[in-house]
Amino acid sequence: MILAALIVFVLQITVANEISIAGVSPDLIVVLLILLITDRDPVSAVVIGFLLGFLQDLGNASFLGMNALAKSIVAYGVSRLGGDFLPESIVFRALLIVAASLVNDVIVLIVTTGFDVIEIIASFFRYSILSAVYGGIVGLIAMVVVKIMGPRVVRSRGGY
Repeated sequence: MILAALIVFVLQITVANEISIAGVSPDLIVVLLILLITDRDPVSAVVIGFLLGFLQDLGNASFLGMNALAKSIVAYGVSRLGGDFLPESIVFRALLIVAASLVNDVIVLIVTTGFDVIEIIASFFRYSILSAVYGGIVGLIAMVVVKIMGPRVVRSRGGY
């Protein structure tokens, strides 16, 4: 998990800006968060959300703690819906990434704009919706790749 978080963080600060569409890039940390917490209990999910958010905050120290708070809230909400309520469908999980990205962006916009409602609404419709859909597509692709690769079992003598 730690290695995956570091790889996604590096991709977020390097590759995500290069693949932006209309100035909007996906939040790869939210994608990883949803992939990691959908089957976890709320406490584990919040810890994972906090750690991923804090890692993301290290890239932008001016609002230190903002992403940790947003990712923790998102993780708690998703984990409370988990278990029996969430279908195992990949498409549903991609829609969950879209919803989680929107919630995350609203929390971040509230903090960064200083509760300026007009700016929150304008930024939400200009950036957040496209970013959330983009993140959902990236998450869908990631889930399909993981499903195709399948779980690998390592034998006691090495190899697969």
